[in-house]
Amino acid sequence: MIKSLSTLTAAAVACLMLCISSQKLSAQDDLEGKNISSVSIKYSGPQTVARQRILDNMSSKAGQKYASEKIDDDIRNLVAKGLVEDVDIFVETKGSSVKLIVAVETKTNIVGVGFRNNTKFKSKELLKDLDFKPGIPLTDKLILTGKNKILKKYNAFGFPDVAVRHNIQPTNRPGFSDLIYTIAEGQKSIVRKIKFSGNNNIASHTLRNLMKTKQKGIFSFITKSGNIDLDKLEDDRELVLEHYRNKGYLKVSSSGFSRLPVKDGRVDLVLNIQEGPRYTVRNVAFGPMKIFKAEELAPALTLVSGREYSAKKIREDVKTIRAYYGSKGYADARVKPEVKPAGGTNVDLIYKITEGGFFRVGKVTIEGNNITRDRVIRREIPLKPGDNFNTVDIETTRKRLRNLDYFGQVVVAPATNQLSGYRDINVNVAEKKTGQLQFGVGFSSVDNIVGYINLEQSNFDIRNPMAFTGGGQRFGIELRAGAETQNFKISLVEPWFLGKRLSLGGELYYKGSQYFSEFYDQLNAGGAIYIRKPLGKRSYIRAEYRLEKIKINVDNDTPAASSFQAEDGSFLRSTLGLNYVYDSRDALSTPRRGHKVDLGIYYSGLGGDVDTFGLSAKAAKHWNLWWDSIFTLKGGINVTEGSNNVPIFERHFLGGARNLRGYEFRDVGPRDLATNESLGGNTSAYITAEMTLPIVEKVRFAVFMDAGFVNADSFDFSTSDLHTDLGIGLRLNLPFGPLAIDYAVPFDAADPLSDKGGQFNFYMNYEF
Repeated sequence: MIKSLSTLTAAAVACLMLCISSQKLSAQDDLEGKNISSVSIKYSGPQTVARQRILDNMSSKAGQKYASEKIDDDIRNLVAKGLVEDVDIFVETKGSSVKLIVAVETKTNIVGVGFRNNTKFKSKELLKDLDFKPGIPLTDKLILTGKNKILKKYNAFGFPDVAVRHNIQPTNRPGFSDLIYTIAEGQKSIVRKIKFSGNNNIASHTLRNLMKTKQKGIFSFITKSGNIDLDKLEDDRELVLEHYRNKGYLKVSSSGFSRLPVKDGRVDLVLNIQEGPRYTVRNVAFGPMKIFKAEELAPALTLVSGREYSAKKIREDVKTIRAYYGSKGYADARVKPEVKPAGGTNVDLIYKITEGGFFRVGKVTIEGNNITRDRVIRREIPLKPGDNFNTVDIETTRKRLRNLDYFGQVVVAPATNQLSGYRDINVNVAEKKTGQLQFGVGFSSVDNIVGYINLEQSNFDIRNPMAFTGGGQRFGIELRAGAETQNFKISLVEPWFLGKRLSLGGELYYKGSQYFSEFYDQLNAGGAIYIRKPLGKRSYIRAEYRLEKIKINVDNDTPAASSFQAEDGSFLRSTLGLNYVYDSRDALSTPRRGHKVDLGIYYSGLGGDVDTFGLSAKAAKHWNLWWDSIFTLKGGINVTEGSNNVPIFERHFLGGARNLRGYEFRDVGPRDLATNESLGGNTSAYITAEMTLPIVEKVRFAVFMDAGFVNADSFDFSTSDLHTDLGIGLRLNLPFGPLAIDYAVPFDAADPLSDKGGQFNFYMNYEF
């Protein structure tokens, strides 16, 4: 009886809507601006969504003016939020006002979720992952989300062939249903080995390293290596074939991976490869061109006559040709490579170019920057109105704005202009938080446990006292305190001084250090100002002036005959320094390729109590080798020359986490006869060779060797006091920062007093 009444009610509502609809169509133009007298809800099906909830999610309300745009928005909003299956809004006129009737077709609500044919996991385990709550509307999105979570759980435990279906099972309560997932688990398949067949010319380990799917290993419980994802496996097949195409095997093919059962759910993956012949490019040519000549473009190509065919190099060369045209204002240039047989295993490559028209820059429009000032963004855009439209500079703009790290999204796109021959540039950004407050506890084997507070604002504006944001300056406050160190620093950097790509920065600081020696403490307090000028994409020059007060407090228990006694006192140090830096590394954290060189010169003697001159050179080179191993060779040389004795705070020391890791901190060098403590020297040099290999994604194993010396005299590079060590370690990229853990033992110590056995070092923010 209930079902019959529901059917009659639905029919009556439908008739009512039909009548109202005809009225709506005939009078639509007369409704705009009329007062809404009331909003009522008509249900088709059970009332599973409260009336008030529907009204709360509508912008059209009683007492407001009728607007058709708002009606359309309300319909979209109700459906998008999943409150109803379908909705329509009808209008009934009543004199000078209108009445809105919201006809909704409700969704069924969830009572419970069940599972069938699941043997690997209990139903309560699966239900816990889904996190469905009874009484919520059952939407397609909700069903799909649940299905994907089930698939992901099974895949993570070695069931790549799992399939999941669902059905909705009505309950005795109208408008409420159970959701039932039926699972076909399939066979468990854990990858024991990945093998290749038919790969006569490329080694299996090379192909294996290309794949995202990995063999099961000792850390599989963390990395989930050994699991099979069918979509990922198809991607792996294409990665292998693409590698072949880039090596000249134009017609390489494979039907895909096969699984050979071993035992206990383990399988061997085998990819059968038909390599085909290796092709060589006989000739590279261009189709008809007006803007460039072939001899202008040819030198920029990477794939030339006599080289093996490479799909990757063709893509790179197409990009290069388009960049040439884009740099000349031909933004619509198109390049189509054609590969033609040239007899035997030779092919001819022809680049056919559609040059398009010439464009200049019209308007440059910036949107979305509610905090960042326009000038901060415009100074990163090399193109100005009237310039030749340059697609290379469009990409440069995109990269520069992303590198600022002020925006969560950056879109730089050309747009049509009303004037023929012009293109506008639209820059759309989405602001993100640029301020950061960090506090916690840091630690190292040198200065022990240290509490720290860091406040940083990378989009600071000193000229905006209301908010202090939006000007593109970098501001920071750092406070660190522990048993062995007390540091405070405040800094400000203007990266575009005088409107030029010229950085002006300064800092004020206080640094107390009790870990340098057990016989004295050192305190530095002062300030510095510097200017930095880029010399290209990878290099810059930096000039600095630093004025600081340095105080050496020698401990009362220090023997009277000790050389440390002569260091006691306060000094005013006025220093001018100049550095040249070249950095081609591919990353600041865990670089795999490239090198960095830092050459410096300084003079302390522009007033004050210190008269010294110094030179420094630091360098590091990185190579990415087999199995994503990284070999790093780095080192440094420091020399200080003084008119009298060089004070201890300008001498050089080795030992500890940053250089000679098999020796105690600052323990390598000439010694004080009364205390046997290192006094430092005027010349030092060290070199480090280190190899790291991945264990898991954010953990690498390291093996290294260090060698170095410290000599008392300036410009004394004798290796008679050479110290060496060997060690192993771990490199961890943790959420709060990088951490290095090393253990090293002295291998050959010129000074027996410096050999104190194996040394354990751990330190945050390790340098590369």
